Amino acid sequence: MGAYDPPVPTPETFARRLDARVAEALDRRLVDRISTGRSTWLARAAAFLLVTPVHLVSIALAAGGVALAVLGGGWWQWSMAAFLLGVAWMTRPRVWGSVERDTILVDPAEAPLLTALVADVADLLGTRAPDEIRLDSSFNAYVAARRFRGRQLVLGAPLWAACEPQSRIALLGHEVGHLAHGDLLSLRYVGSAYSTLSHWVALLDPMGSEVFLHSTPVLVRAILAPPRWLVLGYLRLVDAVNSAASRRQELYADLASALAAGTDGAVDSLEVGLIHDGVDAAANRAAVDPTRPALGESIAARVAAYDAGQREAARRRGASDGRSIDASHPPTVDRLRLIESVERSTAAVVLDPDRSRLIDKELAPHLEQAFKRLGDRYRFVR
Repeated sequence: MGAYDPPVPTPETFARRLDARVAEALDRRLVDRISTGRSTWLARAAAFLLVTPVHLVSIALAAGGVALAVLGGGWWQWSMAAFLLGVAWMTRPRVWGSVERDTILVDPAEAPLLTALVADVADLLGTRAPDEIRLDSSFNAYVAARRFRGRQLVLGAPLWAACEPQSRIALLGHEVGHLAHGDLLSLRYVGSAYSTLSHWVALLDPMGSEVFLHSTPVLVRAILAPPRWLVLGYLRLVDAVNSAASRRQELYADLASALAAGTDGAVDSLEVGLIHDGVDAAANRAAVDPTRPALGESIAARVAAYDAGQREAARRRGASDGRSIDASHPPTVDRLRLIESVERSTAAVVLDPDRSRLIDKELAPHLEQAFKRLGDRYRFVR
């Protein structure tokens, strides 16, 4: 659900280039529709419809296993019950709470200013504040589900350090905007079905990710390949449809960002994503420097050194290569075009530099831990 991860390099093929051109055209039309108030919910509805059979099959497997276990009168029925329950258990959704292993919990009592700031943004956008705020070491920010009704906000320490005070409000506005628009419902319903489909693919190929790249007996490969390819095709269809819905969600979250931080703050926040390569290089140099300068300060100094001409050059590069976070996000330049094409907003929540520094001070132990992890990744590349 977050933003600002750099795109993962993938082999360039004609099909991939064609997909990128189609997505680019659709994204531009989507920006135009949203900027004029003419967007629809068709993509999200289609994604929900596509994954509903997956949930029904999961329920049927579990219910069938329980029924056979309770009503069965022989070993073969109990064996079948164990098989069905085993499949239901192995392919169960594993979405909730998955961020907790790699993130650092921020105790509200230790960070009252940040907690209050997030609550102010949530009040502005008419939604409940996240139950937990966490930090990690990625150049990213996102919201995630926590158990049944809980919600988490995860802030990447490098991204937080790269943002100026009002850009931080834009960052919070974007992520809390996802909560205000009910996007966690998609994570729970569509994301959990996507997880189940992925487990089905793995179950149909227990020896590896590709059927014909290992020494599984030929007969087993012949039996498992057709159903695996069928499930894999359905998984990719869900991925394609849900990516369209996700791009729409990102654009509405951008509008929430501008509402909270003002147009200028939202633009600055998005432009930080376009200069990620420079930020990454600055953090890398700081991590391997024998004097061990503070990574957060090095990142902030590098961003501050970008002048207007360099930012404009980054925009041109982003426009030429269609740079985006991933397939679930429109190109960043289209997101900027949306923010700059709608009526300008003044900041509804203002974060002055002094308060921003106080927030950094209360987050200092957690930021230090996150930057240590980031530095270790740079220094100990495998």
